[in-house]
Amino acid sequence: MLTACDTEKLAADSTAALFGRAAPGVEQHWDYVLVGKSFPASIIQLEGLLRVVPDNEVIGLSLIAAYVGYGTGWIEDRVEVADIEDDWEEADALRRRALVMYTRSWELSKHFLRNRDPGFDDALKGGVDSLEAWLDAVFIEKADAAILLWAGASLGARINMGMEDMDTVADLPLAKVILNRSVALDPDFMFMIGQMTMGTLAASEFPPDMDRAKVIFDEVLEKTERRNLMVQMSMARYYAVNVGDHKLFRELLQEVLDAGDVLPEARLSNAIARRRSQRYLDRIEYYFSDLSE
Repeated sequence: MLTACDTEKLAADSTAALFGRAAPGVEQHWDYVLVGKSFPASIIQLEGLLRVVPDNEVIGLSLIAAYVGYGTGWIEDRVEVADIEDDWEEADALRRRALVMYTRSWELSKHFLRNRDPGFDDALKGGVDSLEAWLDAVFIEKADAAILLWAGASLGARINMGMEDMDTVADLPLAKVILNRSVALDPDFMFMIGQMTMGTLAASEFPPDMDRAKVIFDEVLEKTERRNLMVQMSMARYYAVNVGDHKLFRELLQEVLDAGDVLPEARLSNAIARRRSQRYLDRIEYYFSDLSE
């Protein structure tokens, strides 16, 4: 029995290494629909592997990324469509589904942060200052940016889908602290998606800090050479809409649609950006009330 158990764990660990090496293949894929259909099976497979090796961080981070990626790229995509079409029942059902996924990814994130250092729980309970001090002491390597990015993204996505729960919303400062540490360790990780997310948060929080959001978005656009099209799409949706600049909104989204295969390493996320950019342009009056009058 012990030999069988060891064999299973060895096989699971070997599979984890394979998942880590195969991940870029998904990120570079071009077919939004095909990848979306494959995500649920991948999630179930990763959940099964995690039962065998519950502390394998490669599998854990792959699963966290799968939940966040599927939720934001596909479930929230359907939420936007339902909102635009005034299908409130469908939108609410999809939000609840996404919230379950993000809650699971945040719980997994806490497990692996706790594995890194047992002081995590006390740091989290201590609030923003306590968590920030713990993060600064424990995470000091550039490679640590990945686990912090996915942890912060999980918590941020959970907050976004649970805005009706004030206890959930109250965790926003914690998500920002985690993301800030990830960006500090490696601002270029995944084509600056962490810093882009900080810009989105600055434009979306209450009250919003639109000046800071613009500075962040402009910096990311410059440093990524405007090749990460999610940045233009996010700036249009969260900055241009909130400041009422429909000219900038159109320009940014048209830039996304006119761009070719400018970043093969992020082909899938750029496909998502194009998909949403077309929808936003087609329904611009939904975002700018003065254009619908």
